Amino acid sequence: MDKTELLANIREFLGSAGFSVSDPYAVRLPGFDLVARRDETLLIIKVLSNIDGLSEAVGNELRALACLLKATPLLIGEKNGVSTLEDDVVYFRFGIQTVTSSTLKNHVLEEVPVRAYAAPGGLYVNLDPEKIRRLRQEKNISLGTFARHVRVSRRTVRMYEDGMNARIDIADRIEDMFEQSVTTPIDLLKPPMVETERLPSYQKEQKHMKEFQREVFSLLQNVGYKIIPMDRCPFEAVSKEKEKILLTCVQEYNKKLVEKAHFMSNISKIMEKHAVVFTDKDVSKKNVEGTPIIMKKELKKIRDPEDVFTLILERITAE
Repeated sequence: MDKTELLANIREFLGSAGFSVSDPYAVRLPGFDLVARRDETLLIIKVLSNIDGLSEAVGNELRALACLLKATPLLIGEKNGVSTLEDDVVYFRFGIQTVTSSTLKNHVLEEVPVRAYAAPGGLYVNLDPEKIRRLRQEKNISLGTFARHVRVSRRTVRMYEDGMNARIDIADRIEDMFEQSVTTPIDLLKPPMVETERLPSYQKEQKHMKEFQREVFSLLQNVGYKIIPMDRCPFEAVSKEKEKILLTCVQEYNKKLVEKAHFMSNISKIMEKHAVVFTDKDVSKKNVEGTPIIMKKELKKIRDPEDVFTLILERITAE
């Protein structure tokens, strides 16, 4: 299945599961391909037939964006090099949970739990250490007996009770001994913990920016916004001021501006964040399908971050 088919398939089953899903973007970018929301769950999805095609730079940016939006980044694929990915197994690429489309479909439509994840040495599961410790004590099973049954050392058994995970074959033997499940499923929809210091730095990225981008970002920074560059997304940055987050596009006035504003209108509704397009020339339109358009000369007159936000709110409903 090629990427276009994968995207169509994913959009269809997420919609069936009650998610609002973004429209496809006409311009292919290395960043995310879809965003989807259901209640408080926001997914940022990258789709690749071969997951080895994800670069570290893209992975870092996806994690940073997910951190800012309190979202869950997911990579959906079919192959790992020349090997086919297994269903109902979580893989990882640069800290991003990676699954097949079938795994995600079963998880969101049928609530099928995902138990195993791939790591060096095979497939592993998350053990429930408190439950293991309680069951061993209730059944009066010694550490030695436990260790012999599952064919590991006493020291390893202690580590399982202290929170270490186990290979899936060992977990099966533990469950056979206790005659009940002792694993905890992986929640594909739960946002990961991402450290804010991993966010891209505007200062480091400046040299790769066009002059117009640098001008706009410097103006926003001067009035109090923190700029987090997003080189691989349909918007050029996330601008943050306290709890306010703006999906920020910087686009010279040409035919691409309308296309970008149209797409931003779609994804900003799903992300539940305001989008804005800053442009270089005078334009008669105040917004495109609800995405505010602000000229650079207007931004130059602003001295307070609240005034930027107020102008955006005014432009959303302007005729």
